[in-house]
Amino acid sequence: MRAFDAAAQRGSFRAAAEFLSVTPTAISHHIRSLEEQLGTKLFERAGREVALTENGRRLAETTVQAFGMLDDAVRALRHSSRRVVRLSAGPIFTARWLMPRVSDLWERHPGIELEVVPSYRPRMRDQTHSDIVIRWERMTDMPEGAVKLLELRPTAIASQEYLRRHGPVSAPRDLLAKPIMHQSNHWGWLDWFAAMGVQPDGPLRGPVFEDANVLLRGASDGQGAIVGWLPLIDQDLKEGRVVRLFGEDIAPTHAYFVEVRNDAQGRRETRAVIEWLTSGQSVSRICSSTGAAI
Repeated sequence: MRAFDAAAQRGSFRAAAEFLSVTPTAISHHIRSLEEQLGTKLFERAGREVALTENGRRLAETTVQAFGMLDDAVRALRHSSRRVVRLSAGPIFTARWLMPRVSDLWERHPGIELEVVPSYRPRMRDQTHSDIVIRWERMTDMPEGAVKLLELRPTAIASQEYLRRHGPVSAPRDLLAKPIMHQSNHWGWLDWFAAMGVQPDGPLRGPVFEDANVLLRGASDGQGAIVGWLPLIDQDLKEGRVVRLFGEDIAPTHAYFVEVRNDAQGRRETRAVIEWLTSGQSVSRICSSTGAAI
């Protein structure tokens, strides 16, 4: 049933296998056995593509609820014996914002055990079942009920090696003819070009990476120019791994927001972590490269 649920939620035997750390063949065998026991087909198969049948959809609606209830029960039992707060956040936020100040949380609340779950696209109903979710969104798309934690300003950055290899960048439009890299999608660069008064002549090109830390590593190695986010890249600029290509001062376009699971809002431990995350002392420790407190 777990194999079926994973395949139904992900629409792929291979994706289900990766999620459960088994082989796609094992997933296929489990589902075929389940179909034989139930006497009905649960998936329509066309090569590597699979789609739920009507009976499969009916069963999937039940399994997602059942496994959700089991996960909630296990989490509740675990929390009853341990003061655990589970937080889901992207890798760059975890590395650049959370890690430098996590000891302060321990000093203030030594009885709370923080579990940080890496997530590239945190959502309230994701598979992490987190108490707190840190979301990265455009400020215009701020989720209802979320608390803004940190505003981010975009800036074009690259390494000195990149400039030596591809020549100087005199104007923002020059970057359209040079290697650029993207995070998650092309919107970072599109927003930046728009703010700089540049209209690309066609679709932007360049590799897309989910992990912003990988993207920053590629930029520091001279693989391409990227849109960096102040103040998260202050240390990279200070140590010279990358440089700002322009002195642009663009208003914040994105931000990190804090959301809390409905069933976790009443827990004392969750409230303590939320208060710590959003406290002025915690947030003000990050400053932009111009020295303005964020």
